[in-house]
Amino acid sequence: MSDQLPESVGYRIIGHVDDFTSFPASVTIDRDPYFIIQTTGQEDAPSEYKLVSAICPHAGGVVRPWENELICPLHYWSFDSTTGQSTNVPGEQLDCRPIQIHEGQFTIAVSS
Repeated sequence: MSDQLPESVGYRIIGHVDDFTSFPASVTIDRDPYFIIQTTGQEDAPSEYKLVSAICPHAGGVVRPWENELICPLHYWSFDSTTGQSTNVPGEQLDCRPIQIHEGQFTIAVSS
């Protein structure tokens, strides 16, 4: 993962990398709940991170971590905690976007 962002891309800081010790990590951005999830690549590849919405696309419930999934308590839709893909409703997923590390901070790209 690059520590450099293109000059044409703005970014928003989510938090310092060292402040997050376990994943999925709960964060709030503009009053909306999210999780930072960690995916591990190949044996020698560094971990990658994604920002996943904690809002279920079905009825708007706030998903919660349980074992290796994110579960919505309203109707028990479940999502893989490393991809955001639904594990029990084909074709559904939580909103997900890539996270970059910039100067020791988790960041997301924002449009100008």
